[in-house]
Amino acid sequence: MVVTRLGLAAAAAASLAAASSPAWGVGIFTVQEGSAPDVTVAGTTTWFNGMYSPQGNPRGHVMGYGPVGGPWTQAMAFGSGARIVARGPGMRRVILGGTGRYLGATGVVMSRTVNGAFVHRVRYGLPPAGTPRVSKAVLVRLSPAVVTPRGGPAGVGDGRGIDGTVLDAAGTRVGTYRVDSTLVKVFSGGTREWFLGEFTYALADGSLRAVGPYLRATASAPGVLAASGRVVVSGTGAYAGMRGQVVVLPPNPDGTSTHSFTLIRG
Repeated sequence: MVVTRLGLAAAAAASLAAASSPAWGVGIFTVQEGSAPDVTVAGTTTWFNGMYSPQGNPRGHVMGYGPVGGPWTQAMAFGSGARIVARGPGMRRVILGGTGRYLGATGVVMSRTVNGAFVHRVRYGLPPAGTPRVSKAVLVRLSPAVVTPRGGPAGVGDGRGIDGTVLDAAGTRVGTYRVDSTLVKVFSGGTREWFLGEFTYALADGSLRAVGPYLRATASAPGVLAASGRVVVSGTGAYAGMRGQVVVLPPNPDGTSTHSFTLIRG
């Protein structure tokens, strides 16, 4: 890994020691990245690696992006489909939330380097059992994507923006949708891409903002991909104070896709 993510290593070590009390949070685990190098283009650093347990067992992927010098957005995409998303400068990032078993997570990701690879210690808390949940589903119809080339290898670092229309079950327009994402990995002979970005739903009764990764099949191999979970980090209006997850299902026959929210308040 290059030095762009190492600037606060000493402070991180001190913070990690200070955070060692077992009374903090309700869960702790450690994962290690693979050793693929960062990519820095047009002032933005991206990375994508395998993610492993301390025993070397695969746990999924870890990826991130952000301006040189940070703060960076980091996503852990577990093989189970669960996600944890964190953001912050240097080697300490605040957890914005999670999906699946990590729905509503709060906490911190502390990082250090061991033999040239990043090791991440995740300390998280979850909402109390029985916390009320709000479910909501909408349909989204996307406009063509607008790609901003930035010159990275195989397009890594390119921006991808998409506008869309939000519809209710009857097909009536109830809002707008916007994606702003960065390409962090191209694989399978150029037919699959991982992006990490932000998603905004502007609805009649308020707005919701989500952050997280998504896997895309390129035009050369459309395919049908599995449902994708993103972390809902904030809301306004009727959704003020809410966070949680939104699961995006594969496209419907009419070209729309179902975005299914599970929200908690607080």
